[in-house]
Amino acid sequence: MNKIFPQGDGNDNAAGAKALPGGEGDMPQNLPSFLVARCGDPSSWIYSDQKCDGANNCGDCSDELSPVTACPPCGPGWWPCPSTVFGYCGCIPRSLCRDHTQHCSDWSDEYSCPGP
Repeated sequence: MNKIFPQGDGNDNAAGAKALPGGEGDMPQNLPSFLVARCGDPSSWIYSDQKCDGANNCGDCSDELSPVTACPPCGPGWWPCPSTVFGYCGCIPRSLCRDHTQHCSDWSDEYSCPGP
C-alpha cells in the first residue's frame, strides 16, 4: 500500500506529493501503467512485480488471491494453507513447516507439510 508524502525544497515548503510504497495514495502518473497495480482497496497500489510473490503486499491479500489477481498455485518452496501469519496469504514458505510453531490455521504446516 502506498502513502502520499510531501516533498520539501529544503526549507520545509512542500513542493508537491509523491506516492511511496508503504501506505495509501494515488498511483504515480510518471510510471508506465504496467509497472503498478491496484489493490482490492482502490486507494492502494503496489508495484506489479509484487503480485503473486507470496507476500501480503496490499495488506488484504488482494495481490495474492482472486478475484483481484489470478496467481498460480504455490511454487515448490511454498506450502498451500490458510495462513495465520499476516505476512502471507494462501501459501507459506516451506522453511516454516515443522518448526513447532503454527503458521497455518489448519496446522497442516506442522502435521502434513514435508518441510523444506
